Amino acid sequence: MPVILTVIIFIASAISPFALETISQESLLTITVDPNGSGDYRTIKEAVSKARPGQTILVKNGTYNRKLNFKTSGTFQFPITVKPYKDHKPVLDFSDSTDEYPRVEIHAENIIFEGFEIHSGRDGVKIYGSNNIIRNNFIHDNDYQGVLIVNSGNNIIENNKISHNGTKPGTCIFDNTSSPKHCHGIYISNYKCRGGNDGNIIRNNHLLNHGGRGIQWNGLGCKNRIERTVVENNRIENNSWGIVLYHGVYNSVIRNNTFISTSRPGTNDKTHTLIGIYGSQNNVIENNILEAELPDVSGLFVFDNASSNNRVNNNRWKLVSRDWIWEGEKRRDWKNYRSVTGWGKDSEFQVYIP
Repeated sequence: MPVILTVIIFIASAISPFALETISQESLLTITVDPNGSGDYRTIKEAVSKARPGQTILVKNGTYNRKLNFKTSGTFQFPITVKPYKDHKPVLDFSDSTDEYPRVEIHAENIIFEGFEIHSGRDGVKIYGSNNIIRNNFIHDNDYQGVLIVNSGNNIIENNKISHNGTKPGTCIFDNTSSPKHCHGIYISNYKCRGGNDGNIIRNNHLLNHGGRGIQWNGLGCKNRIERTVVENNRIENNSWGIVLYHGVYNSVIRNNTFISTSRPGTNDKTHTLIGIYGSQNNVIENNILEAELPDVSGLFVFDNASSNNRVNNNRWKLVSRDWIWEGEKRRDWKNYRSVTGWGKDSEFQVYIP
């Protein structure tokens, strides 16, 4: 037997079947995207379309303009992960995309999408599936929403910077008119009352400079509810309204966030506030810092009697405006907040009015 062939046979026999299987699995679990052709695929779109549970798609530097549509789910143990290649900073720039509604769109579960700059799309990320994680992204200057969650739950939105969505002229079109007040940093929609929006977690994000809301829930007209959202440790800064619980938001927790209002982008909103509540109850709003230097930004709008049935404690307010709304009544006596609402009496609650 030739010497070379003998060596090959010896090496192969020294590797166990288990080791060969492990090598094979490792080669299958990591996929590389490089627009210059050195990876498995040139586009993220193609890699996503062929991804399977347990695979990680590593994306090298480049500008990518094709819509991403996740249709294959991972599993809890074996999610599908898309993230940058080590030390790379790929960008999803949809400004010249030829796709209809360009964005990152998730019709699947157990997807992890992290570490990208995403801009100039219809939305940044739109989620129709549950149990997904969107983290460590810079999502900005999209035409409508930064992150849009539609009838899906147990998603985690964390450590993202989300800014200036729906604020450019000619974007955020409603009734054939640009309407920045309808476009938000994060929007949770109970579309057609189909439900399913329970258990989402929004944490450690920086949500800033929206003509609409930093965070908006919308369950208007629905009998089912949006429940158990956790909003914590976010910085919600310079939006027209900070957060709005807009009908059907129950049993949610909003805690340890910082609300700031020192400026805002152009908007068609006529009023501005840090917290707005409509038709929502049994929520906990506690340990937040809420500060507004602008004289037309109120601390709180509560639009109906039902919405007074929330637990609001141990928040710190620093406001210039004395205007607010309680149970649908416009008021100018913010200094009487605690005695009027009954909120905050069991905690060290302070109200500052310079």
